[in-house]
Amino acid sequence: AAAGQEAMRYSSPDVAWVYTLRDGSQSSVSPIGKKSSAVGKAREHFLLRPERPPSVTLLALVRDAAARLPGGEGSRADVCELLKESQYLIGGVNDAQISQVASGALDRLHQEQDPCVTYESERKVWIYLHADRQASDFHALPLSKKSKVASLL
Repeated sequence: AAAGQEAMRYSSPDVAWVYTLRDGSQSSVSPIGKKSSAVGKAREHFLLRPERPPSVTLLALVRDAAARLPGGEGSRADVCELLKESQYLIGGVNDAQISQVASGALDRLHQEQDPCVTYESERKVWIYLHADRQASDFHALPLSKKSKVASLL
């Protein structure tokens, strides 16, 4: 079931997607974006299958793995286990490679303007923040405080 959801998600990279998780709950993920959904051939990466949709990137796969965390939170190792379920990873990838890729991608996702994950250092868990969003919420980027104040003047 997971592979089917993943294939459908990456066949329409410009729309938000809602994963149905193993426990029956749902979790939303943002559109992948125009940049990664360019037509043509996927950019080569030694961990990814060459015959994949161009929108499949490690950053997108890690975002989707975080979105599928049970209860919306888990350790980096939990994210790695979900990442390893992707049909777009090559066979024989070792845990150290997966962990390194997941670590870098989680840090990038954490630093985005509208981050989908946050790290709680006390409990050492990553928390997925976008699970309950509606598709329309992903198109309305939050205004900065500066622009909110300017709109009041």
